[in-house]
Amino acid sequence: MTCETGCFYRRIFTRISYSGRFCHNFTDTGRVCGTGNREKRRSQWLCIHKERQMGQKDLAAKQFEYSAEVFADTINALIFEGEQVVLAKDLQPAPTESLYQAVNGALRNQYNDVSKYEMRNGRIATQYTLENQSGPDYRILLRKAGYEGAIYRQQYDGRDIYPAITLVLYWGDKAWNASHDFYRFFRRKKIHRMARKYIDNVCLHMYSMRTLPLEIRQRFKSDMRVVVDYLAEGEQYTPTDQEIKDIDATMGMLHALTGETILLDNKKLLQEEQERGGKVTMGYAATMYVERGRQEGRQEGRQEGRQRGMREEKIRGATAFVKESILQKQSKEYIKGMLQTCFQLKEEEADTLYREGYEREHEAEIPALT
Repeated sequence: MTCETGCFYRRIFTRISYSGRFCHNFTDTGRVCGTGNREKRRSQWLCIHKERQMGQKDLAAKQFEYSAEVFADTINALIFEGEQVVLAKDLQPAPTESLYQAVNGALRNQYNDVSKYEMRNGRIATQYTLENQSGPDYRILLRKAGYEGAIYRQQYDGRDIYPAITLVLYWGDKAWNASHDFYRFFRRKKIHRMARKYIDNVCLHMYSMRTLPLEIRQRFKSDMRVVVDYLAEGEQYTPTDQEIKDIDATMGMLHALTGETILLDNKKLLQEEQERGGKVTMGYAATMYVERGRQEGRQEGRQEGRQRGMREEKIRGATAFVKESILQKQSKEYIKGMLQTCFQLKEEEADTLYREGYEREHEAEIPALT
């Protein structure tokens, strides 16, 4: 497939952009600082809208990555550089909820996104976690330390001990400038140089999934390859012949990340094709979108043609009526009234038909005062 064809297919998926804005800060009294009620309502609406968007992205990512095949493929591509070390059959779901004590002493729960155990000989070898982010979180290092701390604390009272590895998948398009380790995170605290080396340097293993280089994208073998290619290539996206395994989750993920509703339009038809044993690829999906557009265009064309034909037939009938009425010396008011009531013409159209009919029959312009 040529680049020109690929660019054409990419343009098929019409992009709908959302205007994301940060929420205003609220005071303890509930007022928006320095704004009136109207601005307060607008700010609240923007907050709700932004939260809903992020919630949809989070749910779509969890559904997509819950697949053992996609999860294992992501671990292999990002950690093991494409080597098939972690197998889907060896993965089991791990808890995503843990507890921590808040400042006021109350117990609170915290959730990570998708976590799985890698099993070896019936025992846990490693716990992998994929944490999704749709926007920069400057304190995510603290959250990661809390997640992994809870995992290790649980092992203290258990039988098995195993490492916990967390990858942060960043799906946002805003540059991530947050610290990637505790040394940089605490750099403004003026920590004594001798104490610094005693800090456990928790590191953030973060990947910007929208801008992965081709070298890394080529390591993916699952539906994740479709997603990262689509995001990274943008308008230059060229569909490949890679088969989509989970149509619902893949199209849902792409829709959540791009807002392109066309990705969901033919989802059911794609699933039906897959159930019939057909191979569904992004190229096939794009071809279907093109054909659907053509069919809708033909249908609209036929409808417009029928309407145009009916209109022309009505005008011919109205013209014949005007001719006959003028020969019978009917008044202008009578003729125009009949054109508007019986032929459903507008006043301007009725006036034009009467004038044209009069001029044809009398071979002269209609008098100014009639």
